[in-house]
Amino acid sequence: MSSPTFLPIGEPLAPAVASKPRILIIDDEESIRSTLEEFISRNGYEVDSASDGKSALALLGRNSYDLVLSDLKMPNVDGAAVIEWVARAHAETPVIVMTGHATIESAIHALRAGAYDYLLKPLSLEEIERTIRNCLEKSRLLRSNAELTETNERLREIERIKDSLLATVSHEFRTPLTTMTGFLSMMDRLGTDNLRPDQMHSLEAIRANVERLDTMIGNLLTLVEAQAGCYQANLEPLRLGDFLDEYFRTSRTVRGHDGFRAEIDGPAREVIVRLDRSRFPLVLSNLLENAIKFAPGPGRVIFRARREENRAHLEMHDDGVGIEPSLSEHIFDRFTQADMTSTREFPGVGLGLAVVRVIVEAHHGTVGLETSELGGACIRVALPISAVPGEN
Repeated sequence: MSSPTFLPIGEPLAPAVASKPRILIIDDEESIRSTLEEFISRNGYEVDSASDGKSALALLGRNSYDLVLSDLKMPNVDGAAVIEWVARAHAETPVIVMTGHATIESAIHALRAGAYDYLLKPLSLEEIERTIRNCLEKSRLLRSNAELTETNERLREIERIKDSLLATVSHEFRTPLTTMTGFLSMMDRLGTDNLRPDQMHSLEAIRANVERLDTMIGNLLTLVEAQAGCYQANLEPLRLGDFLDEYFRTSRTVRGHDGFRAEIDGPAREVIVRLDRSRFPLVLSNLLENAIKFAPGPGRVIFRARREENRAHLEMHDDGVGIEPSLSEHIFDRFTQADMTSTREFPGVGLGLAVVRVIVEAHHGTVGLETSELGGACIRVALPISAVPGEN
């Protein structure tokens, strides 16, 4: 008596997935085909069937399948030929081979040709369901990985385009800015005593916007260099109080904002920190411009510098709209703003805080979002102290 085609099991298993993957069954024995078709359909799959390899290839040419379940020994076109054809034409479609005439050689040939698994008759329906489930899950993971790889490659390409655009824009902006800066320097040398008040007002507006544009270009250049891995801070020991006094004395942004106040305590004023004289002003400019931009009306902005053990803390407080805690981890990323909608109230491209992080980390410091005593936002920069005059 021949062995039964299927081994008995209990009730059909629950559907493997919510959607309905499409499966093709190929077997020249009608009883096996019909039993498999009924069982697999009842388990939540969409099923087609073919009685031989030739008709199966015709179905494969017209339809897309998530899995093929094929007998190995069939007349005309056998299972091995089906496996090879699927591997060439639909490499993403797995094939499970089933046969009652197994040999080591046929198993190795089927697997080498691209079969996912090899089932022996008599077939256990439970084993068939488990193998189908595992096969479809593996295919899903492979597709997800392929999609993720493609998405990551697109994101990398977008990053390359952004970096190229930043480098080009920063270079093209530098030339007219140099001309404007030269014109303003010439005006300073010639003197402005003969200008009317409205002309002086216009000149100061030009100076303020040149300063703002200079900050924007500095941001772009810093990010381009950081992305290329070639930004290195040129650190030199500076007395913190002198450096801050010089910055705020020359900043037109500060002079144009009546609500600004700088508080530098005595211990912080005397410490020596290692700073990049050309780039660290960008940290202060970005923090200051952000605070003023998000403060309502004239707004209150307080810059505070204090010493805490072996670190100098620089804080920029404002009484503006603040920053949502959910954004605290991303606010220092490039092209990130508190409001990213097209109808946002506040201008900008979201580079300022990204530049702050790049420069501060190049100074071996840290930067983070803190609670502001003014009710808005507070950005705190912590820098290592190089030396303290008078202390051992």
